[in-house]
Amino acid sequence: MTRAHSTKRTFLWFAVGLAVLAIAVVGSLMIGAFSIGPRPLIRWMLGIGTGSSDDVIDRVLWSIRLPRVLAAVAVGAALGSAGATLQGTFRTPLADPHLLGYSSAAGAGAALGFALTAPGGFPILPVLLSAFLGALFGVATVALRTRTGTDRFLLSGVAFGFALLAWTGMFVLIVDSPRVPTFLFFVFGSLAATTWKAVIAATILLLPAGFVMWHHARGLDLLSLGGAEARALGFDSRRSVPVIVGAVGVAIGASVVLGGVVGFIGLLIPFMLRPLIGPAHRTLIPASAIGGGVLVVVADTVARTVASPAEIPLGLITAALGGPFLGWLLLRRRPT
Repeated sequence: MTRAHSTKRTFLWFAVGLAVLAIAVVGSLMIGAFSIGPRPLIRWMLGIGTGSSDDVIDRVLWSIRLPRVLAAVAVGAALGSAGATLQGTFRTPLADPHLLGYSSAAGAGAALGFALTAPGGFPILPVLLSAFLGALFGVATVALRTRTGTDRFLLSGVAFGFALLAWTGMFVLIVDSPRVPTFLFFVFGSLAATTWKAVIAATILLLPAGFVMWHHARGLDLLSLGGAEARALGFDSRRSVPVIVGAVGVAIGASVVLGGVVGFIGLLIPFMLRPLIGPAHRTLIPASAIGGGVLVVVADTVARTVASPAEIPLGLITAALGGPFLGWLLLRRRPT
């Protein structure tokens, strides 16, 4: 395959991915307890809606569905790109923010941040706290566990995540504050309480974090050759890996503040995309962001409609997909 043909093929897959994301977003805006047809949606998007029914449509779309759908895109993009980055950093397809304890660490910080934020306050504090804890755990991961075998590496992450989840649960129950989301939010996640303020605050952190991950794509490609080989080719892992993992921590922290702990997105999406676009992280990271956005938008739409008027936690939908997939991955690989 020539370089020009490969570039054209990659561009085609990106175009398909963006088109699917746009379809998922439009479909999610239309579907719900209050259904909205294509014509009213188009009129609303063009800003020419008239009549009382359009006022209701405006309130539903602008105040409820649009921020929720954008939050789903942001959460999926953060988890997908973080999963691709972690898998490249630790050279294992099993690296996932949820499995390694990132999401639980960010959830612990978010719970503390929500408790410290004044009623009605701007949620940048919990975002920063959760990002800091996620980054801190990432640095500890690099320092303490990169020389262990893959199985120990993952099991220690799972154990650390469960411990932090337990501490988060005790904190939520002890504080018992209306400012702190329910414990279910930190276990399975939800986008039901999304606000424009939270979306804006998370985006402020997600954009630079995503750029940092993408900026180190070449270094991640070199790491796939092995640590010694990457150093010989000029990649300073001691300096760059903590920065990469810290950016992942920021992205995961922001995603947890938006939608709680949502697992398996970072595991599923990069694995499915590698055969389509190749292993190069310069394309895999942004493609995983698009794919993650599609999956979370679809999963959230299912979560809020399939059992209406009740709502299924978002993480239950993703776990129903990711759990069997993880089991399949573990059964087909050799222990290390």
